[in-house]
Amino acid sequence: MKKPRMMIICFSKKPILLLICMLFSGCRQIGMNETNGITVIDVEQHLGKYQEILASEFIFELEYVPLETNENCVIGGIRHLIVTPTHIFLAGSISLGSSYCYAFDRKGQFICNIGSVGQGPGEYTTITGLSIDEDKQSLYITTFPNVLEYSWDGVFRKSIYKPQNMSGDFIGEVYALTDNLFIGHVPNYTGNEMFNYILFNDSSQVIKSFENHIKFNRRIIFYDGLDRSIMPFKILKHIYVKELTNDTLYCLNEQNVLIPQFVFNVGKKHAYPKQLKEEFLGHNSSSLLKDVITIPTSSRPMVGTSNYIFFSISCTRSASFPLPKGIVRTTSVPFGGTADMELSTPLGVYDISNQTTQLLDTDPYSRMLGLINDLDGGLSFWPRYYTEENELVGFWQAYEMKEILTEEYFAAHEIKNPQAHQRLKELLKNLDEEDNPVIVIAKLK
Repeated sequence: MKKPRMMIICFSKKPILLLICMLFSGCRQIGMNETNGITVIDVEQHLGKYQEILASEFIFELEYVPLETNENCVIGGIRHLIVTPTHIFLAGSISLGSSYCYAFDRKGQFICNIGSVGQGPGEYTTITGLSIDEDKQSLYITTFPNVLEYSWDGVFRKSIYKPQNMSGDFIGEVYALTDNLFIGHVPNYTGNEMFNYILFNDSSQVIKSFENHIKFNRRIIFYDGLDRSIMPFKILKHIYVKELTNDTLYCLNEQNVLIPQFVFNVGKKHAYPKQLKEEFLGHNSSSLLKDVITIPTSSRPMVGTSNYIFFSISCTRSASFPLPKGIVRTTSVPFGGTADMELSTPLGVYDISNQTTQLLDTDPYSRMLGLINDLDGGLSFWPRYYTEENELVGFWQAYEMKEILTEEYFAAHEIKNPQAHQRLKELLKNLDEEDNPVIVIAKLK
């Protein structure tokens, strides 16, 4: 008989410094701090010290790809985004219980639906992850029990059953590797899981398990959203993983060994309390969470390149350290009604070669998050994906572009490329606020 479980929704996470100092050659980076072979990204000393950072520091050109809008490809919130030299894949949800996955070409023309909502073969109810194998031209949609494989033109190929953890829950944050292998995270709902990541193949066989070095005493099983992992991401040929309440970013090298490579130092004051990992305190946890920060947030994935790591910071609005001044929007509140809320999330960039950390301030005119667009005067940019062609990829909502990009906005911003600015204005003329989002592809210097 299984132990009783409770559901918990959390808004913060805890970094815990791992005491593992193994160093392997497969994932070394230029400029690494050689202390124990692990680079420290010092976030704590930069909290409250936000800088306006221009896009031109990293990017030399922006390409805009308006996604075709028709009744067959209505896009709501984008949760997962992948771009190849020929395709754009994205997945998300339009409303509760209405998930989607679409394929577009690089010009933004709609190609096909990938799967559909349902419970039959090749169907899904909720999409929790998206990854690809470019050699096989396979797209993998992660759902709660399975990983579904499709061709890039939407043909369903097979269903791969995900392994489970000790309490019988399916692993999460699955990412396709090569040679029909996948890496997935083992959620530690029991507190004493033996492993935290596993490799498995497309026959659902576990090939390798990675020992979980962080255990805690949990008297009952409960579901803490912070027991999860980030979605793995790729830099060149290496895969990177990080648990939400662990401060260490690991690299999976060519020998399929997880190497601790980067540590996000947030300081003891901002670490996730051990008490909250062991006990479900509900509303009584608010005082413990006041100054807790976690990296990254659930809505802004971590993205890495060969030179930079782009990350976000999750924290409460009641934190004692100052936050960047954000956009004020009217949002719904529990039990009906609305309220004005200032939306601001600290964003950070770590320069690997120079070993420097910067936390970003918002655009002083629009209060948007991200790199201030001084190239063509458009909206601020923040990456959601990195391609093997050295491109960062993000997106802008059409209604935000139509609402924010006015002549007053342009006048308040530096514009280094007048020709690119005119192309942006032409795009705006042909854009309707009801259109699908515009994919933004940033060419890195």
